[in-house]
Amino acid sequence: MRNTFAPMEGITIYCYRNTHHKYFGEGLDYYYTPFLSVYKHHSIKKRDMREILPENNADNGLRIIPQIMANDSDEIIWALNYLHERGYDEINLNMGCPVGTVVSKNKGSGMLSDPDRLYEIFSRVFEDKITNEIKFTAKTRLGLTDPHEFENILPVLNKFPFAAVIIHPRVRTQMYKGTPDMEMFKWAYDNSTNPVGYNGNIFVPQDYDNIINNYPDLYEIMMGRGLVANPALAREIIGGKEMSLDELKGFMTDLEKNFKIEIPADESIMHKMKEIWFYVGNLLVTKDGAESEPLIHKIRTAKNIAEYRNAVRNVYRECAMKGHDNKTS
Repeated sequence: MRNTFAPMEGITIYCYRNTHHKYFGEGLDYYYTPFLSVYKHHSIKKRDMREILPENNADNGLRIIPQIMANDSDEIIWALNYLHERGYDEINLNMGCPVGTVVSKNKGSGMLSDPDRLYEIFSRVFEDKITNEIKFTAKTRLGLTDPHEFENILPVLNKFPFAAVIIHPRVRTQMYKGTPDMEMFKWAYDNSTNPVGYNGNIFVPQDYDNIINNYPDLYEIMMGRGLVANPALAREIIGGKEMSLDELKGFMTDLEKNFKIEIPADESIMHKMKEIWFYVGNLLVTKDGAESEPLIHKIRTAKNIAEYRNAVRNVYRECAMKGHDNKTS
């Protein structure tokens, strides 16, 4: 079984992945790219191309899996060939994105509305020789509004030799709220003819242990928000140390520098960093043990770079890591 970092649109771009791997790559086997939008005229959105360029993924030992967003067999076949020609031997199809603008185009989890259409798409895709030359996986939700929709979706997926089907056991309308439907996931785990992966609500090592204890034959565990909220989570899962304040400071400092490679404007970088602070702020308490939220709030509401940097300095000065007895390392 392998551990992977889920794609998160707007967050886990190559700048983030390279920085994360430098500090916290231990315990992770692969990083997925945020989805690459495939156009009908057979091209990938220019902005998305940054994610697969060799020079952007040259960090020692970092291995990535491109994820594509497409809902047409010709588009998928073209993308599989295009990426394979550029050295990728595993590609993932996004069938789970719940964002409205994606679903309205019948992409992402919008693909789940019509199992017959899925059968038509994959019948053509798996007729192409490219599927014998690469690992082709799919990441999916249980359906659009009702988890029992998967009872009609899984039989379609079972007709084709996917390298793995990675299941986020929520429906589209839940977005990322509510609890995963583990009863339906167990049904899928028991009835899938393809290897099964799991994604969803892994925030602490105990969450991970519960999954592997209940589903010992999983192909993969994919972690997303939990890893952004605690970048050292994968290391902790394999028995490594918790993150220190010095590590967090180094990670966030390097991350800001690396974002500047892709995002020249300081104001834009500030907004990107605010989003990361929204997640990692949960790791901190004040040195006297109080909640850190008032200090994190000042970061998130900073109106300019000077306010932002001052708020960050205050956090490093006034806070400690939870559970670390107020030590910085």
